[in-house]
Amino acid sequence: MTDQEIRGVWIGLSGYILWGLSPIFWKALNQVEAMDIVSWRVICTFIFVVTCNSLLRLTRRGKVDHLPFSRNKLSVLGGGLIGLNWAIFVWAVESERVVEASLGYFMNPLMNVFLGVVFLGEALRKAQWLSVTFAAAGVLWLTVTLNAFPWVSLTLAISFALYGLIRKVAPASPLQGLRVETSVLLIPAVVFVLLRGNAEENLTSDTTTVILILLSGMVTGIPLLLFASSAKRIPLSILGILQYITPTIQFLLGVFAYNETFDANRLIGYSIIWSGLVIFALDSFRFTSKESGQKT
Repeated sequence: MTDQEIRGVWIGLSGYILWGLSPIFWKALNQVEAMDIVSWRVICTFIFVVTCNSLLRLTRRGKVDHLPFSRNKLSVLGGGLIGLNWAIFVWAVESERVVEASLGYFMNPLMNVFLGVVFLGEALRKAQWLSVTFAAAGVLWLTVTLNAFPWVSLTLAISFALYGLIRKVAPASPLQGLRVETSVLLIPAVVFVLLRGNAEENLTSDTTTVILILLSGMVTGIPLLLFASSAKRIPLSILGILQYITPTIQFLLGVFAYNETFDANRLIGYSIIWSGLVIFALDSFRFTSKESGQKT
């Protein structure tokens, strides 16, 4: 690995750990309704990004690049995807479905592979096809045995995989991209807060709640910037392997800290998907090692 890639790994590692621990933060806001949290999250993240942009402008003496709208179209789409992801995740945490949310992020590396085939014309190796098949079988098992389609998991997996793809190919820098994304979401968020008419209630309740709401921008923005910066430095395959960290932490929190239901049927379904992930990880490691050996 090059120095650039090693730096990207450490940056990505930091972001994924913070994401893994994020349910602790959102659980602390469970007295606020999910859509209120999401709206304030957008507003505070926008403020955080604008502040970072201003500081960057000062350190670079005004030399901050701004891409024209025509080159920001992908980031506009990314804003919609990450907004959907935020809304579903916060709702899942407040609804005691952290384990189900973690499954979405477990499936995300396999979703990255699928998107690589669909949008980038990448060819899958046999082991990758097998891992995707295992994931599909696991989802089917959960759907049949629980008599419910795992829409939370799949929505989180698809939205974040598409967001990662956009971040990979978009010309915008991490900070520029996040600024555009939060700008897209800002007006709907402000309108929602005004229509709800409870902004004063949220911001004049207990001190802890107010502080947490104000910190939601940093809690959201920092991992996203770390992820976007990492995505620019390392291959999607390595990024996908690192991403196992987030759902592992979330899964452990859901089962052991929040005592969420994890019965035999869920264990079987998750185990089928995890088997696919093991196949995928081993194949990725073998392929990466083989490529490294050929370059030396």
